[in-house]
Amino acid sequence: KTVEEAIEKAMEETGIDKEKLRFIVLNDGLGDKPAKVRIFLKLEELDLIEETIKKFFNFLGTTVEIDVIPRGNKYYVNLTPRAGYDKILIGRGGRTLEQFNYLLSLLIKRRNPQVNIILDIGRYKERKKRFLINKAIAVAKRVKEMGKEMRFDPLPEEDLRIVREALRKEKGIRYYTTGKGENRVLVIAPK
Repeated sequence: KTVEEAIEKAMEETGIDKEKLRFIVLNDGLGDKPAKVRIFLKLEELDLIEETIKKFFNFLGTTVEIDVIPRGNKYYVNLTPRAGYDKILIGRGGRTLEQFNYLLSLLIKRRNPQVNIILDIGRYKERKKRFLINKAIAVAKRVKEMGKEMRFDPLPEEDLRIVREALRKEKGIRYYTTGKGENRVLVIAPK
């Protein structure tokens, strides 16, 4: 069962609209464990996040559907823009998305310093994470088969962290980084 299914079940059981509820994800539902969520009525923080994001995107001349899911001390905010706008708002390699995340975080923290958001558009970050994990495992498999080291293209620090985490479970390989800053490259080599 996915997080979305758990949320829908909670809405059915309570009879309260999704817009009036706050969700905390207890279990993402990965593997064989079902997703679990805890529900609350919306709080001031959620209203602040939604209001700020709506005003920001109205100023840009577009509208977005906002889905806020609290996870620990952060709020995971997924935006669904009008059709065709997602690629523009995400930008090449997610750079525009990261800038939106930075700007919206500043605007929100100005009114409430306790609120931390992680912005996503059309679940781009989730798709990218799955892609990076699959690519890392495929490259590691190829390194084992060929017995030669292989290099990833330069990756941002957040992406490097995802790839390293995926490779940590792989046996028969080692990995390290070379270069600095934007030219930092991950190398996967046989043991």
